[in-house]
Amino acid sequence: MIEPLAAAVVNSFLLRAPAGRASTLRPSLEHMGRSISRPLLRDFFTPTARRWKGKEKAVEQDIDFAQCTECAEWLLGVTHDSCCVMRHSIWCPRRNRVSMISDAVPRRSQTLNRSASPPNVRRYSSSLPSCSNSPQFNHLSTTLSSPAPETPFSPLNHFLSLLQDNDPLNLYDAWNAYQILVDSDDHQHLKPSDVLIFAQKLSAATEAGENNGGVSYFQEWGTRLASLNERLEPMFEKHSSEDVARLKLVARVSAFLGDLDHAIITAHELSDLLIDGRREELLDIYRTLVRSIALYQDSEHVLDFVLAEWANIGVHLLPLSTRSWHWDMDVKLSPFQITIYSTLANLPDAATLLEQRRHSSVETRQRMGVLLLDVFCWESLAEDAYALLKEMQAQLLLVPLDLQLQVVRSLVRADSFIRANEVYKSVWESTDTRHKFLLSTGMYLAAHQGDINRTEEYYSQLCEARWATARDRATLMHAYAVAGQVDKVVELFHEYFPPDSPSKPSVVHFTIVVYAHAERADYDGLNFWLQAMSKAGHTPDIYVYSIILKSFAVRGEVDSVAAVLDQMRAAKIQPTRVLYTTVISLLAYRKDPVSAEAIYKRALREGITPDRKMITSLMNAHVEAGSWAGVVRVFDYLKSSRIPRLRLSIEVYNTLLKAYVLIGAPFHVVSTIFRKLETMGVQPNARMYTLVIQSACDAGYMNIANKIFAEMEAAEKSWQTTYRVDAFVLTIIMAGHLRLGDKRSAKAVYDNMCERGIQPTSITFYHILRAYGNEKTDESFQIAENFLKTIMAGESLASWIHPQTRTAALERVYGPLMHAYTKVDKPEEVERTFQAMLDAGGEASLGNLTVLLDAYRRAGDVEAIHGLWPQIWQLALRFSKTEPLFEGEDDSPSDPTKRQGNILCVPLSIYIDALSAAGEHVVIAEMWGKARSHGFSFDSHNWNHLAVALVRAGDPERAFEIVERVLLPFERQSNGAPRDRNPSPKTPLTFDDTPSDVNKPASQSPMHRSERRAYQSKVATKKFGDRLEMDPTSDDFAHPLHVLHQISPSWNAWRPHHTVLDLLSGVLRHLGSGMPVQPVGGHSSTPQALDPDSNDAFTRENLAREMFEHIHLKYPDTVETIRLYARRKSRKSALKRQDDGW
Repeated sequence: MIEPLAAAVVNSFLLRAPAGRASTLRPSLEHMGRSISRPLLRDFFTPTARRWKGKEKAVEQDIDFAQCTECAEWLLGVTHDSCCVMRHSIWCPRRNRVSMISDAVPRRSQTLNRSASPPNVRRYSSSLPSCSNSPQFNHLSTTLSSPAPETPFSPLNHFLSLLQDNDPLNLYDAWNAYQILVDSDDHQHLKPSDVLIFAQKLSAATEAGENNGGVSYFQEWGTRLASLNERLEPMFEKHSSEDVARLKLVARVSAFLGDLDHAIITAHELSDLLIDGRREELLDIYRTLVRSIALYQDSEHVLDFVLAEWANIGVHLLPLSTRSWHWDMDVKLSPFQITIYSTLANLPDAATLLEQRRHSSVETRQRMGVLLLDVFCWESLAEDAYALLKEMQAQLLLVPLDLQLQVVRSLVRADSFIRANEVYKSVWESTDTRHKFLLSTGMYLAAHQGDINRTEEYYSQLCEARWATARDRATLMHAYAVAGQVDKVVELFHEYFPPDSPSKPSVVHFTIVVYAHAERADYDGLNFWLQAMSKAGHTPDIYVYSIILKSFAVRGEVDSVAAVLDQMRAAKIQPTRVLYTTVISLLAYRKDPVSAEAIYKRALREGITPDRKMITSLMNAHVEAGSWAGVVRVFDYLKSSRIPRLRLSIEVYNTLLKAYVLIGAPFHVVSTIFRKLETMGVQPNARMYTLVIQSACDAGYMNIANKIFAEMEAAEKSWQTTYRVDAFVLTIIMAGHLRLGDKRSAKAVYDNMCERGIQPTSITFYHILRAYGNEKTDESFQIAENFLKTIMAGESLASWIHPQTRTAALERVYGPLMHAYTKVDKPEEVERTFQAMLDAGGEASLGNLTVLLDAYRRAGDVEAIHGLWPQIWQLALRFSKTEPLFEGEDDSPSDPTKRQGNILCVPLSIYIDALSAAGEHVVIAEMWGKARSHGFSFDSHNWNHLAVALVRAGDPERAFEIVERVLLPFERQSNGAPRDRNPSPKTPLTFDDTPSDVNKPASQSPMHRSERRAYQSKVATKKFGDRLEMDPTSDDFAHPLHVLHQISPSWNAWRPHHTVLDLLSGVLRHLGSGMPVQPVGGHSSTPQALDPDSNDAFTRENLAREMFEHIHLKYPDTVETIRLYARRKSRKSALKRQDDGW
């Protein structure tokens, strides 16, 4: 306990500086003309930070130091296991002295290879650039002091070794060495040039370690550097090379301390002293200034500084984006330009800022707009670039065509094709010159949309002008790859690169062919081309790995995804945020937000900076799992963030609307949000229109759905994209009519789909087959069977089944018939349909096996249930398995106590009901415990079925306990007051605050069935009414979801079911009449006669009455719930009898 305390006290002395130290640099400029011949000041080597000490004390410390060489060696890195807590060896005779050298050197632990920082001071980064090789030190390096006479320990020699060492400088070690030298007799051998070199290296190390802290970090080291600079001021001749080096130090130290005015004045003085050959040194000063302005002020002040200093630095800020689009052009980026661009990229709203400066001069606004456009294009901030471009055009500012085309490319990379087409059309119409960059950008835009005709047209024009390059040929190949024409991609590859041609394909061309095969799920072709790429001498890069990983993720293969990530790390290729976004999307498909958040945290640990797309994928993981609180939190995080990369966009709003649709929000809530977004300037895309149409159809508002569809068709014409009304939106409208029983209107929509040349999808066929199956007549079954045979015919099959989604497509078209046959108790027909699906190339899944299990339950085929359950169990384990993604990590979410898994809920309820009816109660208990130990959560249906199973097992008291301890508390929680909401969370992570727990109830799955959504919409409207309305002046689009998620759908689910209440009511009557509850099934179902000769004092009647009284005593809320339920039921029966004429 002594060591940390001593270190804290010593460091508080060491970091202390006299008042006004930050301002001591300003007058220093006034004395730069002093002669170099001046002698050294007597107190030159006494650091200012130690002025409060007395002279006698310093002398006494020197004596201590000289008599304790062992401790001095320890201080400089020699390991001693026997050092006293006051920095003396336990064998040192002076270790009990109160006056110790610890006043000069902080107490710090040591390691063999590098010294650690004091425990109360931030650790210095070990990745610092070497300063000793810098040009600014070369002219001083030959003037180092002569070594001191050889002694067992020489502080001077150690200090000089630091100046000559090429290794990164450790701030604390270097400062400690300097302090020891100051307190020793060796200081007389040190020259001012040594101190100058030391100060320069210390300054460079301070700036390189800027991530170790904020203002306090720079204030700490700036104060120390200021004390050195103050002593150096009178030592050098004015404008000598040493004095110029010291002036640079003055500028840097002033910037560190936040004295920006003084730093700028000094920079201006240096600009007159540094000739053209040394302008890079001036840029280093400006780079430090930019960082300090961003630290002490903000990005807007950095912009003002850059514009004000344009005469000095403007020539070094030529647009990066327009210099980098040529493949064969190596654009060398200076650290200066990178610093400015990365800083200006943090401007929260550049378009609004430009609008606010409308009264500035045209030249200033023009310069500001062009610079920021280039920044946003270079930093991949497409939406910011688009908004700024529109504002510049509104102010009639001139925007270079090449820069506008870079905005187009930036929008394409962000998949914002509507805006990309809009900008490109504007550029195309504004000029008659068809230069190469214009044509190649048009080709780039068309290719990424899979528009083959337009791509070929642009390519032909490039060839006619003899402008076509290897890059353009790759773009043409990419167009066919996006369009899914794999054979054409391969044909073009062989055409451009025949075997005997001197022209060789690059890794980009191979990557496009690999991408084409991956998109078509042709894994044989993918492997073939990977081998061909390897034989050609190309190593797979990050783009190739990204394609491969995405193909496995689409198939849901966690093991393969983990293997790709491991292989990348083995190849020293660090996964990017794009790859992590793909993995999060995979976990979203698996409805596992816990693991999705764990992957997000892993990305943060590996230095990944999340962008909006990555965080939106995390938000979608919560949507798919029904983790509504997580959806609200991620949205609030994005909304409150001031980081431009995280600004709300159409993708975020669409994900939020998807949550509203799947939770069953009333249509007026979805419609209000949609219209409000329009008024805010958010341009709806096809996805947003489709979600609003889905909500209208769920509510049964088909007229409104058709109006919104017409509005969507009108908007589509202005998008200038390849998007056309697709089968997805028309299928939603058709399904809405079918749910209402309007087959005629549904048929009209289907015919319209065919007239438009739109190929129906498996979802379209699913709704048609489901509509016929729900009629449950022999005729409807026959029609459905014939329709299924028609669409499964050879030629027709290939037109609507995508290779990547074949399994899911087959499950969709065979599933409705399996469900329908299950409801009419025809297990043999369910088996036949299931086998037909397998024969067609389908696979067993949790969904279709659960339908088969339900068919066996209805038929009472317990033997078949026992045979099927192991397959369901293994699939559930495999589907919830995420361990390979987290191998080697200590804190893995795959730990059963942390994983959220509700995928077993539905089959488990069926299994419990079937076995309890058959009297196999022990098996149920074993499976319940097994599922819990593997981390599977239980929903309200599982608990209700377990209550019924306990009554059937002859243990009604525990059934009452489940209602009392599980179902009723969660029902009360759902009906309670709305929980607090943090509108500005510091992190998008939900489970850090409320960790997932297997003992907590499973979140209710999103409602992918329109019937459930329609019912929930009515419930929410009735229960909340105006509470779901948004404030007209508010932009809090997540507020209704925050209200809804606390009661929906759990409001309807987390309660004892009517069947359970009826059963428990009968149990109470049974017990009250003196009859105990007998277990169902097996020999135990026969009432056991009591032995009249036994010593048991209780009869069967007494046992029953005792249990009756015990239940009333221990479970009063459940008893009261049953009483109220019976009263309501009786009242409804009475009203019904009156209606029937009783």
